[in-house]
Amino acid sequence: MENVRAIATFQLIGEEVYRTNAFIQFGTSRKSLGAVVMLNPGSAHLKGEAKKKLIMNGSHTDETTLDNTMKQLVQFMKATHSELDGRLHLYNLFYVRNTIGIEAIELFEHLKITGKYPTITLPSLLEMSQHPWILIGWGVEKRSRWRFFEEEKKEWLQLIEDSGIPYFGIQSDNNEYYHPCPNGPAKAERLQQLIESFNTHISNYLH
Repeated sequence: MENVRAIATFQLIGEEVYRTNAFIQFGTSRKSLGAVVMLNPGSAHLKGEAKKKLIMNGSHTDETTLDNTMKQLVQFMKATHSELDGRLHLYNLFYVRNTIGIEAIELFEHLKITGKYPTITLPSLLEMSQHPWILIGWGVEKRSRWRFFEEEKKEWLQLIEDSGIPYFGIQSDNNEYYHPCPNGPAKAERLQQLIESFNTHISNYLH
């Protein structure tokens, strides 16, 4: 995609790959265009030499491939913004990489229970205040045994409320937030839902 890049920090911790500090860069400005809070990093990965540096050093920040979710978010941004020069920041409830939602949550719970999940703190209120809006899209999966997962959601919702920043998302019947990029035909429908929700709830704040 022209003039669009994804940048992220990858870390090897134990046997797992973590991706933190990710953003989609439009143009050259460092200004925040908005933020998205999702479940966990998917399939985006480092390329070529950058991948070798991660294995050698255990941590590396560089340009990554754009996975399907990132591409969907680029389409969303293009549909809702007349000018794009800045960064769309990508946050996650947890940062261990896995492309299958339920497996990812089970892995996160296991790492937390066994004490192997690294200490990753939530962003500060100061950091959050740079964002003009927040899209919540961490999925609708629920299991009573997922204690740490539920705690992360509560902490994020509290942080978003405390920040006072306008936020939106496509909610399910039990008030969970659908992921912005489902597989299959629902993908195009979700994109339209996101555009409509943004135009209804967020556009007024920006003008």
